[in-house]
Amino acid sequence: MLPTPTTSHLSFDHIYEPSEDTFLLLDTLALQSPFLRSRFPQTSLPLALELGSGSGVITSFLTTHSATLFGHTSITTLSTDISPHAPDATKQTVSANITEESGCFLGAIRTDLATGLRPGVVDMLVFNPPYVPTEVVEDGNGEEGWIGVACGGGVDGMEVTIRVLKGLKECLSESGVAYILLCERNKPEAVAEQLRNGEYGVKWIVEKVGTSGRKGGWEVLGIWRVMR
Repeated sequence: MLPTPTTSHLSFDHIYEPSEDTFLLLDTLALQSPFLRSRFPQTSLPLALELGSGSGVITSFLTTHSATLFGHTSITTLSTDISPHAPDATKQTVSANITEESGCFLGAIRTDLATGLRPGVVDMLVFNPPYVPTEVVEDGNGEEGWIGVACGGGVDGMEVTIRVLKGLKECLSESGVAYILLCERNKPEAVAEQLRNGEYGVKWIVEKVGTSGRKGGWEVLGIWRVMR
C-alpha cells in the first residue's frame, strides 16, 4: 500500500483525527488505481474534490500519490469543509507531504459541502461523512464542538450524506465518480438500491469497492463507488 501522509504537524483538538474509516478509504483508493487510470487518462485533466477534508490526509494522499493512482500528475485536487479549522489543517498536511511528482493542489475552502462550486466540474468526489446516528446534526456549538460535526450524521447517520447524494447529479461531470463511506447503521444496501433506481435523480451505477470486513472501531464500514 502507498504511504499514509504524515499528520505529525497537527493538533487534533478541533479536527477529526485519522482513524479506521480514513485508512479504509486510503486503502480502497489505492486498490482503485487501475480503474482510475482507465477512467481518467492524462488528457482528461481531472478535478478531485474531497468533501469534509478535516486533517487533509485524503486530499494529501490523492495529491502526493497522483502519479501512482492515476498514472500521471495532471490532476488537480480541491477540498472543502464547514469547520473553520479544517482548511488550514488541510493546507498544512498537503504542504508537509507534497513532492515534485505530486499533482496540483488547488486549495482548501471553508464552505458547506460543494456550495459555491460550478456545476459539473468534479470528476472524482471523495466523502468520509459524519455517519454516526445522532439525534441532531451538530453545528459546532455543542459539547463536542467541531469534532461532533465531523462525526454526528443525524437520523440513521445519513442526513448530511443524503444532501450529498441529492447533489451528485449536478456536482459530478459526465464521467465523474464518487467514493462515499457508509457504515452498516446507515443501511447502505438500501441506499445503494435507491441510487440504482433513480431516487436521487439519476439511475446510478453503484458498487461496493471496499470493506472493513469486520468492525472498524465499533462500526462495520464500506466504501461505495457511484457513477453514471
